[in-house]
Amino acid sequence: MRPAKPNTGTTFPGLVARRRSMGQAFPLVLGLVLAILGNPASAASSEDVLESAEFIIERYAGWLQNVGIPGVENGVSVYKLTYWTPDVQGGLSLATAAFVMPMLECEVPLVAFIHGTLYLKADAPSAWNEDAGADLQGYTFGAYGFACVLPDLLGLGDSPGHHPYLNAAINARTTLDAIRAAREFQLQLGTPLHQQLFLMGSSAGAHTALATNRMIQEEYPDEFDVAAIGGISGPYAIHPVLRDIMVEEEPNNGGADLVYMLIGYHATYPGLFASPASFLAPPYSTILPPLYNGEYDVVDIFPLLPAVPADMFPLALRQQLLNQPNAPLNQKMRENNVFNWTPQSPMRLCYCSSDPMVPPENSLIAYDSLTANGGAPVELLNLSSNASHAQCGRLGRINITAWFRTLKTDCSGTVGIVGPAAAAPDLVVSPNPAATGDIHVHLTGLLAADAGEAHIQLLDGQGREVMEQAGPLFRGEMHDILELEEDLAPGVYSLVVTLPHGRMVEQLVITL
Repeated sequence: MRPAKPNTGTTFPGLVARRRSMGQAFPLVLGLVLAILGNPASAASSEDVLESAEFIIERYAGWLQNVGIPGVENGVSVYKLTYWTPDVQGGLSLATAAFVMPMLECEVPLVAFIHGTLYLKADAPSAWNEDAGADLQGYTFGAYGFACVLPDLLGLGDSPGHHPYLNAAINARTTLDAIRAAREFQLQLGTPLHQQLFLMGSSAGAHTALATNRMIQEEYPDEFDVAAIGGISGPYAIHPVLRDIMVEEEPNNGGADLVYMLIGYHATYPGLFASPASFLAPPYSTILPPLYNGEYDVVDIFPLLPAVPADMFPLALRQQLLNQPNAPLNQKMRENNVFNWTPQSPMRLCYCSSDPMVPPENSLIAYDSLTANGGAPVELLNLSSNASHAQCGRLGRINITAWFRTLKTDCSGTVGIVGPAAAAPDLVVSPNPAATGDIHVHLTGLLAADAGEAHIQLLDGQGREVMEQAGPLFRGEMHDILELEEDLAPGVYSLVVTLPHGRMVEQLVITL
């Protein structure tokens, strides 16, 4: 069932415009919109979810290009959507999402991008902190002619309560209603979205992305048309992978996330735990729960954790997890796995074998199960053997974005046009010029059969190698990140990509 939101009058009460790029605020005149479309309240059904939409900012193509997005096709407008969705106990709650709309006059496909693990309510996508990964990804999809909705999820953004971390059903439903809100908003503006829907998530968001696809297939197959799904380093196999971390006497950096999950389960599943003392040993049962209210970040929590996560959990709970397969927590962890189903849309799972935060076993287990079940093709890509979790997320976002572009229906109704780079080999390095930080290396237009590794070198003005790394080459494309060293002298450098059948060179200017 879709939520019937409370009757608050119009489903689109107005837009409050905040043109941050111009440093001024002004009210958006809604009267003209209502005069053209009619009063949305008169046409609203009990299944509408959108409560309000707020204009955030407008960015033109030149600005998007300057922040490092190569091959920008158009500018974008960004909004904050407030919508209704079921809360953790089945009632109704307001939730928020960011929504990026390309400056195009045609029906465009929609991407739902679900963020990774967030602790601070204020870090949610709808706050639109432009230097955050999720917001930059929204800009990227918008720049390539996709609409993109980025749900905050329950307990984050303006949503009250605790975030139900790694709760498959609840986060999937919140995502579905964000998609509905985006569609409803565009319909009320008279520019409906194309039926094509893409799902993408990183880290915990990848878990939600797969859960959302599964929910669509099982409950709403006639409402949504999923073109493809992409997951990046997701904890798909909560049981056994996260269960094992809870019981093994081994150091692990993911202890804060385990507590996040258990606090969410405590709020979501009445009777699972009597109190935090049921799943946290002293002193953690008293010092940790207050830090998961959305006002503290993981950097505030991490120093309080033991090196071995198992030391936080009562011995009785660990023995239950090990020795009683049907213990309540084992059952709930299995219930929130997202790998045992049959996808009907093509899927790509990206991971890094060196990831210290989300064990690669999650992706391997998910791939084996999803492919064994048949259905649409599932691809498994190991993007790096030395990337961190954050670096793996960036690599995966680049890879899956490029893949989605090959499947996208453009304004003319043509599928799979990526732009001029698809016609001939093209090497793009951005940003360029650059100072320090990450350099994005995009190589496209090779033969689709080209695969393996490409060798990336950065040479100084004397032809001396100052940096080098390998990059994954897949289906004639490479999308990699080169992290510039801070001690590189300003000047003109050559970025050389050596391929199985030749090499390509692009100049890179490094400034102070």
